[in-house]
Amino acid sequence: MKTISRITIAVISLMIISQASAQDTINYKTVFPSGIFVGYGLGLYSVKDEYVSKEKYSGTLPYLNAGWTNKHEKYVYQIGIGFQSSSNLKNYNVSTNVFQFSLNQGFLYSLSEFSLFSKKAYAYLGPSSEVFVFVNKQNIAVTGFDYSLSVAILISLGLSSEIIYPLSEKFNIENSLNFSVLSLGLRMVDLEEDNESPAKLLTLFSGTNGLFRLGIRYFLLKNLSVRAAYLLGVTRISSWAPLYVASDNFVFTLTYGF
Repeated sequence: MKTISRITIAVISLMIISQASAQDTINYKTVFPSGIFVGYGLGLYSVKDEYVSKEKYSGTLPYLNAGWTNKHEKYVYQIGIGFQSSSNLKNYNVSTNVFQFSLNQGFLYSLSEFSLFSKKAYAYLGPSSEVFVFVNKQNIAVTGFDYSLSVAILISLGLSSEIIYPLSEKFNIENSLNFSVLSLGLRMVDLEEDNESPAKLLTLFSGTNGLFRLGIRYFLLKNLSVRAAYLLGVTRISSWAPLYVASDNFVFTLTYGF
């Protein structure tokens, strides 16, 4: 994880130095890239799901995402999906199958622009909503009341933010942060052992899902761009048997605007 993030930060730092003296020819109306996008990445993934095991499982996991961004006069609308699945997560000789899916949408409103290294940067903030699904199936034989399957779902309201720093007409540095604030949580529970409800209202402190992204975008054409980004995802649910998930990916995204 540290190696991927250091490489990304080093590349971005070099781009800042090389482009700092360029003329600022980009205005507010053209700075936010919009259109259809698809992305693919690969990175490290770890999960500790105490409903089925107190051990941590880890390994590599591919990341797929797609979506659409549309600029309106007063806001930017975004909708996207993310998907991860693998059977290669292990704890010594025991493996587990993980399926993770998210569907999110939100609105971004422009904040005041600010200067960085004598160039303009643009900040956006707005509300978001998300449906997040997590399924974990251990590859072990169970008997009696033991469980090897775990399911968690979050239906959330949250916040999204984005900072775009145009280096030139060809390059942008882009940073975004999305996280849930209030969620309806659904969790697989052991009804035979206790009377705990499978549905609860979760706050930022009892159950949240977040995504941090830092990357650089290059415009191949006016309406076609590619972005290389470091992506960190974190999920934490503590109202039931604790669930902790962390993913660390390097993702390439292609965007076509129209």
